[in-house]
Order: sequence, then structure tokens, then C-alpha cells
Amino acid sequence: MASYLPDEIIQEIISILYEPYIKSSNILYNCMLLNKNWCINTMAVTWRKVLDDYTGSDHNKEKIINTYIAELSRITTYCSYYNYASFLREIELLNLHAVGKKRLSIETFPENVFVYLFKDEETFKYSPAKHQYQCYFEGFAGATRLKQIFRYDQWDFRQHPLTNTKGYVLLEDYENKYQVKFIWSQSTLSENNREFILGRMSCNFVADSGEFQEK
Repeated sequence: MASYLPDEIIQEIISILYEPYIKSSNILYNCMLLNKNWCINTMAVTWRKVLDDYTGSDHNKEKIINTYIAELSRITTYCSYYNYASFLREIELLNLHAVGKKRLSIETFPENVFVYLFKDEETFKYSPAKHQYQCYFEGFAGATRLKQIFRYDQWDFRQHPLTNTKGYVLLEDYENKYQVKFIWSQSTLSENNREFILGRMSCNFVADSGEFQEK
């Protein structure tokens, strides 16, 4: 009798069972063992938003993403019985590991403060022609040094108050070292037919966010 139920009804039944028992997959295995039709529908339910429900390691999450991509392109080095990509229905972008270049600027930043902060660093440079200073930090050593300069251990970390998504400045991972570069330059502000000489500080860095999403 179960084999003649419409797929939509079967998936609704599995969904009802899936939510309360999400931390224990035995009931899903039992559904898959009923017959081929129930097996496919169980896979459809469990893979429709697997990245949102998954709480394991980042390495295995990467394997899940690679499986989706392989099925989308149908270029794969292994034999896949199911087309997992066809089951995908929901994806929460904040759950994805996102790395990207960022730039932060402060339009009015005193020259003497910039010099005071970074003048003792080996990477501190000044260009008289441009009236510009710059200083960069790299890797774990750079992160440690910035904690000392700013006297604040969490200088590289932010957490969204609503989603709990965490983001941080990336200085080193298992593949590369990254830089945080601070630049001070002189700028001119025109206002009410008057010109004001100001200092602008910008910070170029690589941000990493979404990897540590908490429900």
C-alpha cells in the first residue's frame, strides 16, 4: 500500500518524522529500507536543505557542496546512484563559508595617531611624494602583534546579534598567509567655499564569515 502513495504525501510523512528525530537518523534509515520509492523520497527530504541541517566538520560540508556541484555538471569521478542536486530546495547563504577582500575607511583620522600606532613596525613606510604612510601585518604573528598594538584581543572578530553569524579578519589558514594593510593618506574636503586638509585611514584585509553559524 505504501508504494502507491504519491511522492508528495510520502515526503510529507518523512518530513514530520525527520524534524523531531533530526539528531538520530535511525528512523530515516528505516524509511529508506521500505522500498525503492520510499528510499528516493527519504533522500529527497534529507538532501533538500542538508547544509542548513548539517552540524559536522567543515571538511565534510565541503564534500557535500562538491557532491551538489558534481551532480549539477554531471562530471564526477565516482558512481552516484542519486541525483542529489535535484533534491536541493533550500539553502541558507549565511551558512556558507565565505572569504572575500574587504576595505574599511575612516575619513578623518589624525596623522600623528597613525604614526604613533605603527612607527615601530618593520613594515612601516612613508612616501614623501604622496604624503602617505602604510604598514602591513601578515599571518599569525601579525595577528598577535595587532592585539598588542590595539590592546584588544577581539579586534578581528564580529558577531551578528540576530543570526549569530561570526566573521573575522583572516590572516592565516592551512593554505596561505594573508595581509592586513593600513594606509594613511592626505585628503582635501571642500565645504562652504573653504578647503580643509584631512587625513584618511583605510584598511585592506580578507574577511572570513559564516563558517561558525550557530542555531
